[in-house]
Amino acid sequence: MRIRLAVVAVVLAVLVSLLLNHQKVVSIEKERIAQQIELQNQVRGFLDSKKSPLAQETEFLLQQKHWKLLIAISAIESQYCKIQLGLNCWGITKYEGGYRTYSSIREGIADADALIERWQKKGRWLTVDDMNCHYVQPCNPNWVKVVNSILAKMDSYSK
Repeated sequence: MRIRLAVVAVVLAVLVSLLLNHQKVVSIEKERIAQQIELQNQVRGFLDSKKSPLAQETEFLLQQKHWKLLIAISAIESQYCKIQLGLNCWGITKYEGGYRTYSSIREGIADADALIERWQKKGRWLTVDDMNCHYVQPCNPNWVKVVNSILAKMDSYSK
């Protein structure tokens, strides 16, 4: 009888521990979701205040590794995507000349993010200053100033 009680006590202790861990995980996940929603609202609100077409793609934009940089570059290259050719909000050129065009803003977002990632994997474009004279030509100190200013604004949001 004592052995059964001991086994029941151990099983109960394990179940309580599992339940408490589960509640902790659920609480952490709820907090993460709340933070993500808050960030989405802040970024969408910012883009809406600029009357940016990027606002409608906020959720997709936030899924990109370089979302802050994408918003910051769009500020200087296309006034947050308000003045652009072919849904190219980042002034990305083709290898053979001219600007890349996209069938959707999402396609442009994904391509711009992938372009930044490719260069960063090569050890380039790791800072806005490094992008100057390479991403943007000719060199433009105002480009650096604007991009860094918007990056600072994005950094002030939660994430």
